[in-house]
Amino acid sequence: MSGNDSSFSNWEGEAFEEMLFDYLDNGYLENIITFFEHEPEQIKLIPRMLADERLRVKVGAFAIIEEMKTKNPGLLREIIPGIVELLNSKEKNIRGDAAYALEIIGDEKARPALIEALSKEDDAQVKEFIEDALKSIR
Repeated sequence: MSGNDSSFSNWEGEAFEEMLFDYLDNGYLENIITFFEHEPEQIKLIPRMLADERLRVKVGAFAIIEEMKTKNPGLLREIIPGIVELLNSKEKNIRGDAAYALEIIGDEKARPALIEALSKEDDAQVKEFIEDALKSIR
C-alpha cells in the first residue's frame, strides 16, 4: 500500500459516525471534543448528533458547540443550515434541541428560520426554546 492511501485517513461513513456516537454515549466526551478540535471539518456531524435518540450524544453535541464557540466560532456557521432543518422535525425534542443549539451558536443567520419555526410551532415548551434563542440572538 502506498503512503497516500486515503482509506485510512478518511473520517467518513456510517461506521465512523456510529463509532463516534457510541464513544459519546459511553462517556468519552473530552476525547471527542479533542477530536473535533483536530478535525474541525467533522463539525458537519453535529446536526446528526442532535437528532440522535441517545441523551449523551445530544449533550455531547451541545458541549462541542460550546467548545467550538470559544475556540473557532466561524466554524459553527457551517452547521447552521443543518440545524435549521431540524426545526422542521416531527419530533418535538429534536426541534427544541435545534433551537437550543442555535441559541448557543447565537448567529444572526439563524434568526429568520427561528421566526418561521415559532410561527408554526404548536408545542409550548419548544416555543419557549425558540423564543429564548431569538432573545439571545438580538
